[in-house]
Amino acid sequence: MYRIAICNVCLILCSFSLYTAASAKLNVVTEEWRPYNYTNEHGEVVGRATERVKAILDSIDIEYQITSYPWARSMILTANDENTLIYTILKTKERENLFQWVCPLIGPVKVNFYKLAKRKEINITTLEHAKRYVTSIEKGESDHEYLLANGFKNGVNLDVTSDPYAGARKFFAGRVDLVLQTEWEMSENLRHFNHTESEIEKLIEVTKASDAEGCLAFSNKTDKALVEKVRNALKAYNQKHGL
Repeated sequence: MYRIAICNVCLILCSFSLYTAASAKLNVVTEEWRPYNYTNEHGEVVGRATERVKAILDSIDIEYQITSYPWARSMILTANDENTLIYTILKTKERENLFQWVCPLIGPVKVNFYKLAKRKEINITTLEHAKRYVTSIEKGESDHEYLLANGFKNGVNLDVTSDPYAGARKFFAGRVDLVLQTEWEMSENLRHFNHTESEIEKLIEVTKASDAEGCLAFSNKTDKALVEKVRNALKAYNQKHGL
């Protein structure tokens, strides 16, 4: 009788645990970064990476909500809140211990310095040369972290913004010298601000900043069993669909 009672208690506890895991809502945060994650005209978060994230989370039958914030806010939420997932985040040495990582969601993405074509006086062939000029960069981005780690300084040769369009606005107005962006980001900014490719010039690729994988990352407060479940789902998805 005593053993039966113990078994019944164990079954109840296990059932409660499974119910809690299944019913826990995952808070998914991201940023505006075309074509991977962005808000469309209907207010929905979409994009290449978003579709992969949705497919992966749907496959493990978990309730979730995706919200787009400025990147710095998404990073803070993921660093501090439980049951929180951020994407598309590049895995770097500086970030490695901040999160529980699930990789790769997308392959490495090339980033380049750009100048206005009419700025003939600007000529850079190395990262060191770029320090002579003011580059607009979004706060907390991996590119921002990379430039800081390589001797750039906020307020000196870095103009730091929290709005993904603010830097491009300053760039096209000639208020900063350079931007560091992917080809897709620059293409979107040209479209958004009604400019053409002939008005800009691609300079150097920042190779080491382009090497990092795009990943999913969970807060360290998130249940490790859930993280492992998503990791297995991503692995299965990548095996079937590739990057």
